[in-house]
Amino acid sequence: MTKTILRGIRVPSKAELKDRITRYLQDLNSDPAVFRRRFKLKDESVS
Repeated sequence: MTKTILRGIRVPSKAELKDRITRYLQDLNSDPAVFRRRFKLKDESVS
């Protein structure tokens, strides 16, 4: 998040900063990316 929306911005108040972060998170969560791991148990060594 710091590299995408917070780098180089200036905000006059904490309320505006909070609002920008909230809007960013709402936008990010509106279309989530599904991550699925793929591995075989025989490839993993469990000790």
